[in-house]
Amino acid sequence: MKISFDNRLRQAILLATVLILITSCAPEIKLTSSWANKYTEVRRSPLIMVMALGKANSKTRQEVENNIVARLKKEGYKAIPASDLFQPGLTKRDSAELVKTLRKNNIDLLLTNAVISVTENQRFIPGAVQGNDIVVPAGGTATPYGQFNNVYVGYNYYNYYNSYNSYQTIDAPPTPGTTVTDVQVIIESNLYKVENAQLIWHGQSRSYTKQPSTSLINTFSKNVIGDIKKNKLLVK
Repeated sequence: MKISFDNRLRQAILLATVLILITSCAPEIKLTSSWANKYTEVRRSPLIMVMALGKANSKTRQEVENNIVARLKKEGYKAIPASDLFQPGLTKRDSAELVKTLRKNNIDLLLTNAVISVTENQRFIPGAVQGNDIVVPAGGTATPYGQFNNVYVGYNYYNYYNSYNSYQTIDAPPTPGTTVTDVQVIIESNLYKVENAQLIWHGQSRSYTKQPSTSLINTFSKNVIGDIKKNKLLVK
């Protein structure tokens, strides 16, 4: 298949533009839905516990808890990570025992965060033409028609452009296709009033990586806290 240089250039520019738009505009993580009980009464200046559920002794769990707590404190709220009261190695907790411990330590609100779904789908990206087509002679050298004392005095025009001395185009080699894996992670966040174990806010976030970065965690905590505040469930 022969593709002109201009066409390949246009395709390359288009592909580069699309990739730049995708990488620059697509958020690392997004709060896709939320619900709030706007009729509930919340205590002013509450003490909030942040709990991340997941694998035992997970570094990510600690980072999520500490990040959200730090953001809450920066905005003037009182907050502590769950690791202050519970061993980080625990993966399951009895609900009644949990509520008892929270009330004993004067916790007003409990914010939990947990990954509830991870899906992976593979797709194939076809290869593309790489580089430029190459034009090379198809045959031997031109044939001299007048030679005097080993000096060429001319070339036969016909012989120079005959089938033995014409030019041919070698197609540029294509790059091989590749298989990529698309990842989608769903994170569920819930805010409870400890005094009556009432759910007052629920949110779901969508991420596209199983290896969260510090930037992603920052965005996640900003989104969650921002939506809770927007629904007037945090009062100083």
